[in-house]
Amino acid sequence: MKKYILFLLYAVSSVCIAQTDSLFIEKADGTSIKYAVSAIREITFSGVSTSVKEQDLMQKVLSSFKLYQNFPNPFNPTTTIQYDIPRSGEVNIAIYDIQGRLVRSLASFVQQVGSHNIVWDSRNNGGANVSSGTYFCRIDFNNAFLVKKLILLK
Repeated sequence: MKKYILFLLYAVSSVCIAQTDSLFIEKADGTSIKYAVSAIREITFSGVSTSVKEQDLMQKVLSSFKLYQNFPNPFNPTTTIQYDIPRSGEVNIAIYDIQGRLVRSLASFVQQVGSHNIVWDSRNNGGANVSSGTYFCRIDFNNAFLVKKLILLK
């Protein structure tokens, strides 16, 4: 009986000692990255892309997709909205009020890679001047979006 208990203790301790303290991730290019298990706080598998290659591509696109703060801000009656897109594609730019209602669609077209500007004249889709207040500019590109707050003071 003592032999079996000693053997069981040895087997359990061997398994515990044999456990790794690192996680290796193999990338699409054949290289691998080593992560310490103690440094990993969360592992999620949510999102649109599933492969490492798609994740890397999405990260590059999002890091060069930018929406800058409008200028001037606060503004009256016009403001300039500047943004960068990393490659050619469809761009949608819209202005929303504080309650999330669409105020004005500024753009919905395909644009070339680069830095671009668009001016909002503080009018709604019907051509009427909007009142003073806080508005939000949302730009959609490649299944991602960015938002900035705009303040109109009259």
